[in-house]
This record gives sequence, C-alpha cells and structure tokens, in this order.
Amino acid sequence: DIEGTIDATARNAGELEVVTRPPRRPNTRVLLLMDVGGSMDPYAHLVSRLFSAASKATHFKEFKSYTFHNCIYGWLHDASGSGQRVSVDDVLSECGPHFKLIVVGDAMMAPDELLSPGAAFLFDRQQHVAGFEWLLRLRHHFLRSVWLNPEPNNYWGHETIAQIARVFDMFPLTLDGLEGAVKHLIRGAAR
Repeated sequence: DIEGTIDATARNAGELEVVTRPPRRPNTRVLLLMDVGGSMDPYAHLVSRLFSAASKATHFKEFKSYTFHNCIYGWLHDASGSGQRVSVDDVLSECGPHFKLIVVGDAMMAPDELLSPGAAFLFDRQQHVAGFEWLLRLRHHFLRSVWLNPEPNNYWGHETIAQIARVFDMFPLTLDGLEGAVKHLIRGAAR
C-alpha cells in the first residue's frame, strides 16, 4: 500500500514504515456459452483455444461453460466434459445477474431457427418459445453480456446476425475484439 506507507512514514517522523494490503481476491464470475457444430466447424480450433484459456484462468471466482447448436432453445450442454443436458432455467437460477455472460457463435442460421417457436421441436417442453426469446431472457437476466462472432465483419449484415446484434453487443472473435469485449464487460454500460 504505497499511499498508506507514505502516510505512516510521515507520521513516524520519516522512519520507514511499510504498510501492506492483503492480496486481491478474484470476484469475477463468467458464464461462457459456445455454439458448436455445423457452420461453426471452421472455427472449432479457435473456439477450443478460447475455451481452454478461459477454463484454465485463475482470475475468475467462478467459471461455467456450456455449448449449444445454432441458437439456444431452452437447453444447453455442459462443456466441462460430461456433455450433460441442462435447462437454461437451471443455469439462470445458478448464475445470478452479476455473472458476466459471454456467448460465442457465428449467429448464422435459417431465420426460422431464430424466430419461429417451432424450430425447437427437438427440445420437448421448451418448443413453444423461439430461440430469439431465449436470447432475450439471457440478455435481460445478466447485467453485462457480449457476443463474440468469429465471422468476418462483412458477413454481419446476414439477417440472423443483425437480429442477434440487436440483443447483444457483438464483437469480432479477434484479439482486438476480445479486448473490446472485456472492456465492455468491465466498464461498459450495463443493461
């Protein structure tokens, strides 16, 4: 504690008195959701490297990760190895609004997959809710969130990318994009 040391030394008539602080403890909680398969196959290595780096990081108080395909329809798969299916409602109850939400995906799919409730026909009880609605639920639950997109920016005019970018602040999955996303998660405007 430099300021405390200066103050204590001044009070001690110039005799050096070192004041220390306890080390900072990590307080950041992160929820990482990753699109896998299909159009994300060309980016599998990049996303795998991101996941490895994030899961090995020691500066998070909590880190949870799940996968999905194309869009979120009420269910996610545990990315830590088991692949167990978990409901989004359960994830939201475990992860409070203080978690930082990071979604990684190309956001490209057939418009019906995003906007039509019937697109979730494989996910039984959740089929009456469109993927777009699930994304809105996630966005409104967390105080801070970002979407990292590996697609080149010139593809971001695609209909579903534009729709998702209306929900999440979207950043490219590049070093500059990661830097911007982290700054946004730390200092950016909360919802």
